[in-house]
Amino acid sequence: MIDDQDLELLRQNQLFQSFSEQDLNLAITLFSLRKLAKGEVVCERGEPGNEFFIVAAGELEVQSADDPPRTLRRLGRGDSFGEISLLTSGARSATVVAFRQTRLLVLQRDDFEGVLLRNSNALEAISRALCHRLASNARRHKVVTSLMVVGVTGPKQLRGKSLVAAGLSHLLESLSGRRTLRVSFDTATTSRDGLTIEQVTDKGADQVLKHVRHRTRGPAELVLKDSPELSAIAFRDAVAALNERLASEFGILVLDLGPRSQDGRELCDTLVRIEEQVEPGGAESHGREFPVLNLYNSKSRAIAISHCRPFVIPRDPELSGLAPDGIGEFLLANPGTAAGPSLLRLTRSILGQCVGLALGGGAAFGLSHIGVLRTLSDEGIPCDLVAGTSMGSVVGLGWAAGATPTDLEEFALRLGTRRTMLRAALDVTLTRPGILGGDRVVEILSPILRGVEDFTQLVHPCRAVATDIESGDRISIQEGSLTAAFRASMSVPLVWAPLRHLGRVLVDGAMSDPVPAEVVYEMGADVCISINVIPRPRKGRQTAITRLSRQLNRLNPLAYFGDAEMPNTFDIVMNSIQTLHHELGKFRSMSADVRIQPDLSEFTWTDFDRADELIERGADATIEALPAIRRVLDEKIDAHGGARD
Repeated sequence: MIDDQDLELLRQNQLFQSFSEQDLNLAITLFSLRKLAKGEVVCERGEPGNEFFIVAAGELEVQSADDPPRTLRRLGRGDSFGEISLLTSGARSATVVAFRQTRLLVLQRDDFEGVLLRNSNALEAISRALCHRLASNARRHKVVTSLMVVGVTGPKQLRGKSLVAAGLSHLLESLSGRRTLRVSFDTATTSRDGLTIEQVTDKGADQVLKHVRHRTRGPAELVLKDSPELSAIAFRDAVAALNERLASEFGILVLDLGPRSQDGRELCDTLVRIEEQVEPGGAESHGREFPVLNLYNSKSRAIAISHCRPFVIPRDPELSGLAPDGIGEFLLANPGTAAGPSLLRLTRSILGQCVGLALGGGAAFGLSHIGVLRTLSDEGIPCDLVAGTSMGSVVGLGWAAGATPTDLEEFALRLGTRRTMLRAALDVTLTRPGILGGDRVVEILSPILRGVEDFTQLVHPCRAVATDIESGDRISIQEGSLTAAFRASMSVPLVWAPLRHLGRVLVDGAMSDPVPAEVVYEMGADVCISINVIPRPRKGRQTAITRLSRQLNRLNPLAYFGDAEMPNTFDIVMNSIQTLHHELGKFRSMSADVRIQPDLSEFTWTDFDRADELIERGADATIEALPAIRRVLDEKIDAHGGARD
């Protein structure tokens, strides 16, 4: 039913601002009311336009004709549309869909022409509105959501809903810079004080805000009394009214839906679901729904941490005993606590800022990845997941297992000793297709994993990329033994013997994908930063193997009959592979949002004894890329409603 608030809305609309009070009262009687559920289509591109609309409540999304469609802009309370088709008698130029539960005032063509086109002031207002819209389209304004509504749901018997809602409200406000309100619904209270959910529909914004509890820091909180007898339809209407009342005051609402879980999809832009059991899955299968596996629930089992989603919350003794208000503050102060990485990744995914790194291969060159990780950490740039090839898989799995950049740097400095290099070389095999068996290198590198053995035990999502030598397929290893994963990923043909793993014969992942940016996106990252560390071979640079070979050749009498300046067979093979990986890596990393390529031309793939220099080169290249990284993150958060107009 059209009410006084709708009349006030009509009075404020620029097309009706010149109308007298008598004309306004007549015009409002010609409008009808239309309610839309979330996802319902108002009009489709190409169909005849016979109606004019004013948004009375809710929010609409104007979509392009692309496949899949892009969001061109969003329409909120007071916005109007449809006048162009009515003026030109043409078809709709775009599809409009309800972004959340919406109420529209609708005026039919005949009434539009009778009311507006006969009023000279209204015609002038229409002209100004059309010019403004064309100018806005030309400037390609960013699409900004007026209000982001995040719902936390889950079966009644599962634990974790209030924990996640409390943590998210703090983290969302901190990371987005938008004022955030956490709303919870109390069905147990017998107090007469407070606001009931039914009363929200009848009260104005000022009256609702009186019940909001503000803090000097952190998100505000609103507790609404709920009744089990209240129907699902009435509850949804009341929450839609709440969104409307608070949209001008807050940028993000986090709804702790509790027993109202079944209403989440209708009420929220983003739905966080606590689930008892869930399988790993990519971003494509979930959309704006984020499954959370809380291991505090007795029947929930750990799964391989190899996707962005689901978000696995491990048992965290440091959160025990904390009130909901204290959980978010603790997570902000202690992001490294057991539950921190998963909840931070969830928050950044909601904001469209989940960052993944594609770490390239390259033996000693791969140590420069440590400098990248160190600089990102020092500069506060988030890193949520990693995919690595060859040496990149070793560094990536070490980081995903919980090693800090400092831990990784200390480990790298221990690798470059002669004793370590000799141990790796004294692993000759006569029974497998390769010069070295690979067992010793596993012994040398496995301490980087800090005792973590399996993908289910990782702190961050990670995958190791290998190549099936029998089919040429890229294989993304995401389960089972971590040592087997990096051993397969770094098995350079002819150097280390292949590994039979997961029913395949696997060799170095760089043979198919030296910089796995595509894998990072498959894992669910919103932003991919690729690091291609393999340079072109540089003439005159000698590897340790070249120097040793030439020294030994002095003792070989047959060497005097050959060309002493020719490289040895081993270097010919490795330089050929390095050239291939350099060029293929540039191609594979093209899809990344930001590309980092340290200048390592003066190093060779055997220079583990120069780990400190390699790490610094990675750090220097990352510092140069920081403006580009920050620009991409800003664009992502704006596109997901992270910034206010």
